[in-house]
Formats: sequence, C-alpha cells, structure tokens
Amino acid sequence: MEYVQPYSFQQLLDHLRPRTTPGVELVEGNTYCRITVQAGNPRVLQIQDAHDGRHLKVTVTSQSNDNLIGDLERLRCLFAVDEDPSFAVAHLSRDPLIGPLVAERPWVRVPRCWDPFETSIRIIIGQQISVAAATTISGRIADQLGKHVPTGSGLNRIFPSPEVLADADLTDMGLTERRKTTIRYFSRAVADGVIDLRSSLDLGDMEEQWCALPGIGPWTARVAAMRVFGHDDAMPSSDLGVLRSVNRLAKHELDAKQLENQSRIWKPFRSWAAQHLWQPPEVSRMSR
Repeated sequence: MEYVQPYSFQQLLDHLRPRTTPGVELVEGNTYCRITVQAGNPRVLQIQDAHDGRHLKVTVTSQSNDNLIGDLERLRCLFAVDEDPSFAVAHLSRDPLIGPLVAERPWVRVPRCWDPFETSIRIIIGQQISVAAATTISGRIADQLGKHVPTGSGLNRIFPSPEVLADADLTDMGLTERRKTTIRYFSRAVADGVIDLRSSLDLGDMEEQWCALPGIGPWTARVAAMRVFGHDDAMPSSDLGVLRSVNRLAKHELDAKQLENQSRIWKPFRSWAAQHLWQPPEVSRMSR
C-alpha cells in the first residue's frame, strides 16, 4: 500500500495505540491489527511499515477475498496514506507560533477512520474523560453488544451497528446517563438517515446538524469532522491537550475563545494544526 511522502507510520500507530477498541482492533509492537467480516467469513488485517520509504505492508488472513478492495480502501483512509501534507506544511510553517513545530515534523498528518459510525461513537464516549477510560468503555460495548466472531484470538468482536446501539441497554458500561442518551439519540439518527456519515456537508452545516442532538457540542462535532469526514479545517479549540500545547508555545495562557480567534490564521488547515499541537513533542517518525 503506497503512501504519499513524507510519512510516519509510527505517528499513526502512536495515535491509535491507546485508542484501539479491545476485541475489535489492536496495536501490538509495530503492527496494527483489525478484524472484519465479509460474506460471513472473518478476516484479520495486519498493517506494518514495509521499511522501503514508500509502502505499508498489509497481510490478510481470510477464507475469502470478497470486498478485499473495500477493506484496503478503509485502511487507506484510516492511515491517511493518500493525503499530501505539503500544502498544510507550506501554509502552517510560516506561522511564528506553530511554524517551527510544523517545519520540524512535516510528516505529521491527521488520522482518519476505518468505520465512520464506530469512530463517531468512540469520540462521543471520549467527551470529558481520559483516553484510557474511553477505550475501556468502547471495549465493553463491543464485548457485550457487538457480534462475536470466532477466530481463536483476542480479535473476536465486530462493533455494534447503529440499529443495535439505538435501542441498547447501556447499563454497567461506565457511562453517565447523559452519555447513554447521547449515544442512543445519535445511533437512532444514523440508523434513520438523519445523520449521514458518508455525506460531504461543509464544516458549518455538519457542526450545526450534530450539535442539534442532545449531549453533542462543538468539540465532538469538530473532532468528528477531522476523523470521520476528513475535514482539513476543524479546530477543537476547547480541547485541553490542544490548549496546553499552544499555551506552552505561546508562553502565556489562551482560553478556548482566544485560541479560536488565533486559529483563523491557520485556515484552511486548522485540523492539521490541531494534530501538530496534539502530537507529543518527543514523537518519532521512525519505528521504535
């Protein structure tokens, strides 16, 4: 699977590692693994760096090749291999605040998603809690409500569909009552076609549509815009990690509103700016 250079598979792994849903996907060492089902047959996909400066290596374990091209396209989306960071780098590297950070790491890019609904639910769960806690809860949902797929390994769950979660009993998952309501309303909206996760709405319309649902605010909508819809200009300005990073660089305290104003100079690549700010300073381009 060829990628646009410069590229860091390690950067994408570092993002995914703490966020993989137990039973559904896994980062082990320098390999990403995921289970899916095609025509009733389980399929395990493994992705590694091919270490040739041009490709990722994909290993497929399956009894069927049905829709293999579709699975590869989803991997291409998740790992953002077709996206060219040079345009964002050229624009952002001129900024006195984040320019040095961007110029130093031109290979940083925005991770996208394998499945729009699964990623949307993961983002909703992650509101106002730690990454580790959100991962645990996502694993419980997959384990208790997802489809069991016998594989003889720890990858043996398919994340539940919108129709399942819309009417699911979410007791004992670790969710607040408000978050349970949000998940059910959102899932019903997707199941009924009110929310189209394959649509190409502009960022403003998408944010308005999502924020009309109970329990969804601008942070959720903007992170989903980045990850699910592939928008390049979403800035989750209330995110604590983004605020910490920008305040460290600015050497004074900005609040969410001030960051929102500051970020206008980064248009139309605010999603890329946010990813650079999220990325830990010590992140390496190379595999460890």
